[in-house]
Amino acid sequence: WAHAGFDASQWLPVEITSGPGGTLRGVSRSAPPVRIFEAHKPGNQHTTKANVTIYDLGQVASHMTRFTVRGPAGSKVRITPSELLKPDGSLFGNNYNAKAWSHYTLAGTGSETYTSKFYYGGNRYLQVECLPAENGGEVPILDSIEGLVVHSSATPAGTFSCSNDLFNRIYAMVRWAELGNMMSVISDCPHRERLGWLEQSHLHGPSFRYQYDMNAFFGKIMGDMADCQTAAGLVPTHVPEYPSFPPRWRDAIEWGSASVLIPWQHYEWTGDVEVLRRNYPMMKRYVDYVTGKAKDGIAVKGLGDWSGQGPSPETPGELIATALYYEDVTALARAAELLGKKEEAASARELAEKIRAAFNTTFFHPETRQYGTGSQGANAFALALGLVDATNRSAVLTNLVADIKKRDNALTVGEVCLPYLLRALAGAGRSDLVFAMNNQSEHPGYGYQLKLGATALCETWNAHRDNSQIQFMLGHIMEWFYHDLAGIQLDPRAPGFKHFNIRPQIVGDLTEVKGSYESVRGKI
Repeated sequence: WAHAGFDASQWLPVEITSGPGGTLRGVSRSAPPVRIFEAHKPGNQHTTKANVTIYDLGQVASHMTRFTVRGPAGSKVRITPSELLKPDGSLFGNNYNAKAWSHYTLAGTGSETYTSKFYYGGNRYLQVECLPAENGGEVPILDSIEGLVVHSSATPAGTFSCSNDLFNRIYAMVRWAELGNMMSVISDCPHRERLGWLEQSHLHGPSFRYQYDMNAFFGKIMGDMADCQTAAGLVPTHVPEYPSFPPRWRDAIEWGSASVLIPWQHYEWTGDVEVLRRNYPMMKRYVDYVTGKAKDGIAVKGLGDWSGQGPSPETPGELIATALYYEDVTALARAAELLGKKEEAASARELAEKIRAAFNTTFFHPETRQYGTGSQGANAFALALGLVDATNRSAVLTNLVADIKKRDNALTVGEVCLPYLLRALAGAGRSDLVFAMNNQSEHPGYGYQLKLGATALCETWNAHRDNSQIQFMLGHIMEWFYHDLAGIQLDPRAPGFKHFNIRPQIVGDLTEVKGSYESVRGKI
């Protein structure tokens, strides 16, 4: 169409229409910019066949690629990234078909340097193929190659270290996964979907806040959620909602609850009432939406305990959904009270009590003192959210502890139940069990992944090779490191750290823990 003589007679004229109107709140510029922070240079390399070399950057991270090459005009360099190698040393490319490569054609002007400014990906290995021009000739020569680490420039806010070497390595492993997914959205993985899945943002919210100044970032996410909320009140599982998924993947309370819990977390951590006031309509509309679908106080199940590894039957989806429904309504009641909406606060408190009663009637088994299937997730959710009657708390905790010990301190929960398991145990003074569950490498978990050679947290507990090798969704142990080992705890009665508690739990072989947090009122 750009050449003289092109026949454009069949082209239709443009159709003038009106814009969507309204105010876009989740603007990208409100989040910290993405920058290059360091360069990973190859430590090892090996040739798999003629003119094909694989370079090892030593760390799975979100990389842009920069290389310098020289050769005749028309010759090419093809670069294929991967997180893993096959046993024979060749590139492993099965990661959920997240296939990508860079193809560079030389100008033949001498030394040429190229940076993939418009592409980043999660990788550790770079396969370089040097190819001749289409009409033959010499292949180009690669002089250097490196991976440029890119992520959000959110200011670091916390530090943690301890006398346990495994925990320090776990801390570093999770941070690489977090940073690799902190871009313009908090993504799931930096090579496959790159979507702003919402469950991570609220479940991992405290972990993020202990480590980075996330106020602007979460402000952007709250705006994105408000922009994407439907007229009915639904908040989709990911925002911005680039693809629109089928109902099962679009409407899940474990994800949509972010629209209620992130604004409330933001208030607790900053004391910023105006942000809560601005987002209250979104919070209430989402709770009303869930209430409209619930039946007799029991919420419709969503996607459940994603990436769990427990025995069948697993934690019931309705149990998880209803527990989160209760948490949402409780947060809404507190927000309404704070904002002077007395009638709405009273209505939300009444609804919360109905949900609590329905939860116990439906899921609690008085003869065994277990919730649901008796899974770690089922009992932990009930304990962590205060859904257990006082007369049964001790017995439910005993059952939870017994299940953990019966499994030789192995985790069975996935990303949704994990933070509630950690909070339930630590809140009951049983961080000794949290220590035992994570200070090992025999069962799938953090230490197990490290034993397999992981350098960033993986998508599954067993570091399955077909899944992402840089996904932070199971990284909630970071909250435990700060909140329970370092003992830095906000006081919900004095938001924004006007008052805080230092309550370290020294367990296992720990002889020293160092932690700091740069709160809105100064360094702790």
